[in-house]
Amino acid sequence: MALVTLCPGCGTTFRVNAAQLQAHGGDVRCGHCQRVFNGFATLITVNESAIEYPLQPVVKTEATAETYLPASHEEHVAPDWEQTDANSSADLFGDEPVKKSWGAWGWGSLLLVLVLIGQIAFANRTKLTMIKPEIRPHLEYYCALIGCQVPYPQDIRQLGIESSDLQKNPARQPEVTTMRAIISNHAHFPQAFPALQLLLLDAQGQVIASRIFTAAEYLPEENNTRQFIQPQQEIDVRLDFDSSNLGALGYRLQLLYP
Repeated sequence: MALVTLCPGCGTTFRVNAAQLQAHGGDVRCGHCQRVFNGFATLITVNESAIEYPLQPVVKTEATAETYLPASHEEHVAPDWEQTDANSSADLFGDEPVKKSWGAWGWGSLLLVLVLIGQIAFANRTKLTMIKPEIRPHLEYYCALIGCQVPYPQDIRQLGIESSDLQKNPARQPEVTTMRAIISNHAHFPQAFPALQLLLLDAQGQVIASRIFTAAEYLPEENNTRQFIQPQQEIDVRLDFDSSNLGALGYRLQLLYP
């Protein structure tokens, strides 16, 4: 049996073999019109007994021997196919790589890949700033274009209370208690300011009062609009509150993200 393929551009037929097609992934170039097409798509089988000599040459083999397809056996070759002058297999399988056209499918696939990358970046934008903090300005710029925000990370394990103190001033304001503390960010990336939970304890260590303070409440007025604490930065915290009716003898201070 002989294998024959057809150029969809000019209708020229070529005799090929499966090894050639498989070696090039099925991509061939017509030696007549130079069109690139997939040889498997128009592949048919012709009986060797149907090949007669001499007739119009269809293809030269790699050994340069000419073979011929019979013009009279139209049942083996589609009627609208045309046999042309001899074309060597090098016309189909040249040394030059076949250049595939991108076309609409190529650009469409590229667009889908870009959209997918954008969705992944959007869903993980905060994590990306933790891995590579310097890309935050770029993420904030592109996020502003689509009306979103890039939240600051909230890794409570990377925050710590370096020191704290609870004091009263009976002489000046006996009803006011002042809490002072130093909060440190040990991460290599900026983090959102945490909330502070203050627990007041009695003589047995039981909680008698509890209150959560936000960053706007414990930061100084000039800094209470800030949203984040810089990496390796320490901030001083001061809280004034009325504890005159509580009779607290101890306290516990902890950080949290609501």
